[in-house]
Amino acid sequence: MSRRIASKAAATSDQWLELAVRALARSDRTTAQIERLLAAKGASPAQIRVTVRRLTSLKYLNDEVFAVRWAERRLARMPMGRARLHEELLATGCAERIVHATLRAAYRKVSEQDLAVQVLTRASRTASAKGPGRVARLLSQRGFDEDTIETVMGPLMREGS
Repeated sequence: MSRRIASKAAATSDQWLELAVRALARSDRTTAQIERLLAAKGASPAQIRVTVRRLTSLKYLNDEVFAVRWAERRLARMPMGRARLHEELLATGCAERIVHATLRAAYRKVSEQDLAVQVLTRASRTASAKGPGRVARLLSQRGFDEDTIETVMGPLMREGS
């Protein structure tokens, strides 16, 4: 009887691992995202811990690597300031220490000012119709700080004068 219970537990463990691997095959995910997925599908806390440990040992799950790749892709697709990227990384379930390390590395490679200029350049096609106030709001929504916004908006403001 105990053999039957043990094999049922092993099958269930394999089931959770398969589910998680399928999810990871579709896209990168954080440990927190996998934990939420497994919990939503009915895995017990113990089954979740076992599955996460296994995925981590197989190197399928690594929040530090996830955060770096995610930040690089995100900045390439939609340039943004440190504040916005910070919030978005936290929303993925990355730990605060991982978010801070990722931000330091990401903004060492490219300056926020350069990213703001990219946003401004992309918005310049319609900037004349929007006006400088709307462009400044766009930069603020993208997470750029006031100093960066003033620096990149300066030339635009002088042109408008």
